[in-house]
Amino acid sequence: MAVLLKEKRFGTLVLVVLIGIIIGAFLNALVQQIPGGDNVFKTFFTYSIPFGVGGFAEGNPNPVIIDLNAIKFQFGFHMKFSLLSILGIILSLYFFRWYK
Repeated sequence: MAVLLKEKRFGTLVLVVLIGIIIGAFLNALVQQIPGGDNVFKTFFTYSIPFGVGGFAEGNPNPVIIDLNAIKFQFGFHMKFSLLSILGIILSLYFFRWYK
C-alpha cells in the first residue's frame, strides 16, 4: 500500500526528483544516439528548453556576483528540460509512492 506523503521527508522528495531528472537526461542521451539523422521522433523527445541563472545560462555571459568587499561570491546554475526529463521525474515519483 502506498505511504502517505505526510509521513515522508521533504529532503527525500527532493532527492527523488533530482534522480528523476538524471534518469531523464540519460534517456535523452540514449535517444539522441539513435541512428538515422534528425527525424520527428528524436526532435519531439529530445527538444529541450534551457533555464538558468548566472553565467551558466545560454546567452547570458554575465555571472551573478555578490561582492562583500572581503569575500566575493559568484554562482549560477543551468538546467535543460525535455519531455524525457519530465517522464523521468514522473517515473521516479511513481516509485516514490511505495518508499517507506
